[in-house]
Amino acid sequence: MGWFKSLGQPSRRRFAAQALRIVRRMPGVRSATYHPDRFAIALHRDEGGSAAWLYLSNIYQEAAGAPAPQRKERIEQLVRIMTAPRSEDSWESVRPRLRPVLRGQTFGQAGPPGMQPPLSRPALPFLHELVVVDHKEAMAYVTAARLPEWEVTADEVFAAARDNLAGIAARSLDGPWEQNRGTAMITMIDDGDAYFTSLLLAPGWLAGVSERVGTPIMAFAPDNHTLVLCSPPEDLGPLYDLVEKHFTEATRSVSPVGYVAGPDGRTVPYSPPPGHPHEIAVRRAEAILAASEYGAQTAWLTGQYREAGIDVHVGELIAVAPANGPAETVATWVDGIVTLLPAARSIVFARDGAVALQVPWSVVADEIDLQPEPLLTPLRYRVEGWPSPEVMSILRSKA
Repeated sequence: MGWFKSLGQPSRRRFAAQALRIVRRMPGVRSATYHPDRFAIALHRDEGGSAAWLYLSNIYQEAAGAPAPQRKERIEQLVRIMTAPRSEDSWESVRPRLRPVLRGQTFGQAGPPGMQPPLSRPALPFLHELVVVDHKEAMAYVTAARLPEWEVTADEVFAAARDNLAGIAARSLDGPWEQNRGTAMITMIDDGDAYFTSLLLAPGWLAGVSERVGTPIMAFAPDNHTLVLCSPPEDLGPLYDLVEKHFTEATRSVSPVGYVAGPDGRTVPYSPPPGHPHEIAVRRAEAILAASEYGAQTAWLTGQYREAGIDVHVGELIAVAPANGPAETVATWVDGIVTLLPAARSIVFARDGAVALQVPWSVVADEIDLQPEPLLTPLRYRVEGWPSPEVMSILRSKA
């Protein structure tokens, strides 16, 4: 079975070998070497300059199961972008091709040593806004290294991308939305050029769609190519279950959370009040997104600290779904252990393998001056052993 499987989906080693052969044959590439510790290829352009890194993790996940010709075509697309002459990427030429995109907070952060993460800023809970350069065949993420070349600031890059998105959103709202009145669900699947999920970043767009179809609209972006719009049914459970399945199976997942237009027209997560019939479905989606992002961060940080010989425990965020209540996220604060604690709805205080008490995060934050660890998103807080006996007594009274 394993032998036949390897014929259809190559191992990482075989995939990297194929990618290296393709890269070395591409026009504009002077030389290329594979670095297995990074699962990446360092390529040098004919025009000179420092090495450009082609990280293979994402493309392997996307294309490993595809036929060999499609894998070859996908790799060639990326290399063509990476080897394009720098003169084609001046600020004047690149500015109209900038687009904002929605990605998980950990996207591009948990990479191998030496990888420069893309520019990003907070957009929605557990989601960041990044900027890409829209190329004919693919997109290239903007990193801080490009700012000195373009002689612009990060704020100017984000502003330019948002300006371009405003035009896309306006053209979208000019479409025949009235034909969708009474439609239960609209699924918008991106072919790579439409940036449908980015429309959630355009102020007023979701409100504009709601106005045109004659009913408040909820939006889902389970992956970076799919935007689902619908008028919320009375029972949201089946819809959220469908989106959750899509999110968990997607190669490039974004969010299982439902979004609506806020009072100012900006997109916000749908958040019904406690006790509302929709609360259980909504809280479950929130917990799944939080656990997904913290899970990716936990795995990466644990490996980094292990390699560096740093003795610190990277706490897990656990999503718990009671049978008859809304989902919770829980993190554990262990006595006597230095821990990077994720922000959860409640904190379990443990000692010698036993749970002492469980306290809402809001109560813990009121009693303890928790300081976020620098440069980490999602946020984590360094704790060293339990708080003082006096504070623990207060927490017990409010557990």
